[in-house]
Amino acid sequence: PPPAPLPPLADYVGENGVIGDGWEKPLVDAVQKWFMESEMMTLFADASAFADLHCDVFELELKEHKLEYTALHNQFRQVFEDKLNGYLASIGYTPEHFYVAYEKCVDRDSGTKTMGEIMWCCLEYEFFCQIMCERKREKLGHPS
Repeated sequence: PPPAPLPPLADYVGENGVIGDGWEKPLVDAVQKWFMESEMMTLFADASAFADLHCDVFELELKEHKLEYTALHNQFRQVFEDKLNGYLASIGYTPEHFYVAYEKCVDRDSGTKTMGEIMWCCLEYEFFCQIMCERKREKLGHPS
């Protein structure tokens, strides 16, 4: 679906060249709609495909984490960050704008907080390792 129309950031710039208030909530709402309504399923499919390609590297009994796990986690995070950054660019904003807006809105809106928690969980290293091991078990036919 096409990006939700947002007022351009320039609409919030005062005569002094400083960005005023009011742009943060519409930006966070647009990202929340994009992420929660359309991107979450795509992200799940991308995560599954990524796990299918790379899960064989993981040991099912994680006693020690290999350096390779960190490199794969960084690649996975980059896939997600590229999608978010691409969406932000498509609506005329930068990641920095989003981070500032998110910080301003997170304590005022439970939906914003939930979105942030889900995004963080998706990107967290331990969760990533769990997903990779679960996928490897499935490929090997082992129960979870």
